[in-house]
Amino acid sequence: METVYELLADLPDEAALREPPASLSSRDVRATAYKVGNYLRSRGVHEGSRVGVADDADPKVVLAFLGSALLAAPVTFAPPGRFDGRAVVAPTESLDGFDLGPGGQRVGYGAKPADPADGHFEGGVWSENPAFPPVRYGGDVPALANVDAGDDGDGPSQRALLDAAADVAAGLDADDALAVRASFTRPGTVVGVLGALRAGATVLLPDAEATGTVALADDEGDAPESTVYRPEELF
Repeated sequence: METVYELLADLPDEAALREPPASLSSRDVRATAYKVGNYLRSRGVHEGSRVGVADDADPKVVLAFLGSALLAAPVTFAPPGRFDGRAVVAPTESLDGFDLGPGGQRVGYGAKPADPADGHFEGGVWSENPAFPPVRYGGDVPALANVDAGDDGDGPSQRALLDAAADVAAGLDADDALAVRASFTRPGTVVGVLGALRAGATVLLPDAEATGTVALADDEGDAPESTVYRPEELF
């Protein structure tokens, strides 16, 4: 029987996603990601369709990735204005800059979009069911897609990301807070986030003052933390 991979399976109770001053517990992360998956499915996202997600240090970006993964829909972070995907999740004020073509769905977070055809992330997700049908596909479905990817996603699989995340998790514990100071367009950044969650650590999306015990950054000079993981070293 094929092993079924799910990025949210078996998260320790101590895991958290924090954007000061707010914090989501492991249970909240899982329930909200399920709601995001259900909401994106209602907007037409399905297995194999591509989702563009803004490259912001915002919990909604992490949750949009996790919700898309539940649908086996590969994510392109920082999608271009002309994006051949089923949906884009981005700050509401940036939605007018995206052209998805017929059937494409624009979903804004922050302010409620003025165009009724555009979805409102917070409002739509809030109203969804915090449960999700069991994931039936194996781990070889693509989790990420390059900007110029073809229909097969052309990016690392969920299995590959989880395998790499296990190595990150081995070096962290529940007392750690991983400050994300690198772009989500780097697969290693996604691996670091997944690894921190699976270690029961806190994923910190820092403001100007918050610091973690370790950081994800392109260079040691980009982070006040004494221990820095570089995305290219993780994946």
